[in-house]
Amino acid sequence: MSVRRRNSVPTRTRFSFSTLRGFQQPELSKKLNQVIKNENAAIGAHEKASKERLSIATQLSDWGEWTEDDAVADITDKVGVLMAEIGEQEDTFAQYLEEYRIVLKQIRDTENSVQPSRDHRAKIADEIQKLKWKEPHSHKIDTLEQELVRAEAQSLVAEAQLTNVVCVDCPWPVWHRKC
Repeated sequence: MSVRRRNSVPTRTRFSFSTLRGFQQPELSKKLNQVIKNENAAIGAHEKASKERLSIATQLSDWGEWTEDDAVADITDKVGVLMAEIGEQEDTFAQYLEEYRIVLKQIRDTENSVQPSRDHRAKIADEIQKLKWKEPHSHKIDTLEQELVRAEAQSLVAEAQLTNVVCVDCPWPVWHRKC
């Protein structure tokens, strides 16, 4: 009898660092992290397909040679060469996907570093709104508005960093960039 039963009472979730990481990340970073994870699986699939196609190309050429028919050998050799080229293109595509994935990771990391600045700015704006509602003539509103201006300036610097990562590390050709 298995220790894990499907119809038993649900147990606690297992502890892992990935569960803790999920609590710290803003929603956009969680979604971007999922895209990065899915792209990793796609890259693996393309690499596997490339290796398999190269193997099949070799097997096809070998089979053509074993038939001892010059016409069949010639055709299978040519088809094998085409399949090998397709396999190499698939491998190149997987490499480009990996480069794109690296850019996504940089964007995610920069997004994570920018988020505290955004949160701080939003917190100050919320405090100002609360004070304006509770005590419209409070002197603390002026102080908070000055702090909000500083927070917005910091946020602009942080957002500029994010824009620079997106534009500088963009893997697409220059004529296709929107930066």
